[in-house]
Amino acid sequence: MKICADENVAPKLSARIREQLLSADFTLNTVDDHAARGVEDEIWVRKFADAGGGAIVGGDFNLTKKPHELVAIKETGLRLIVLNKRWPREKLHIQISYLFYWWPHIEEMLRSSTPGECLQVPWGWGETEGRICPIKIDLQRAQKQLKRARKRTK
Repeated sequence: MKICADENVAPKLSARIREQLLSADFTLNTVDDHAARGVEDEIWVRKFADAGGGAIVGGDFNLTKKPHELVAIKETGLRLIVLNKRWPREKLHIQISYLFYWWPHIEEMLRSSTPGECLQVPWGWGETEGRICPIKIDLQRAQKQLKRARKRTK
């Protein structure tokens, strides 16, 4: 499965995951690999899906609150793994250890998830810290919000 890390996951961190943790049945790209840094998520998400992408790993929990991005993910069938909302505010060494701990679990969830599914990685390490779990997304609500927003801009 082809995965893309969003802008919030440092390219150097993605490179370390590729070198040390990535299973043979996955590839990991960054938005830089797709010349999409600074591009609206809705646009690069669709381009990534059109290029055979299967999943996004995102460090921006707000992605799950943006209707146009949610609709793009659902319509393209991409899977979304969102890192915990604490992750981007942590120091680099904590971000690295968190992502290294959770990476095998992320791959496991991607293998069993369904197209368009959105999942969140909990905060913490160890067996007592919980599991990656689905995020309930109200697609109809997101589509209505998107439709209203488009009407306002016309």
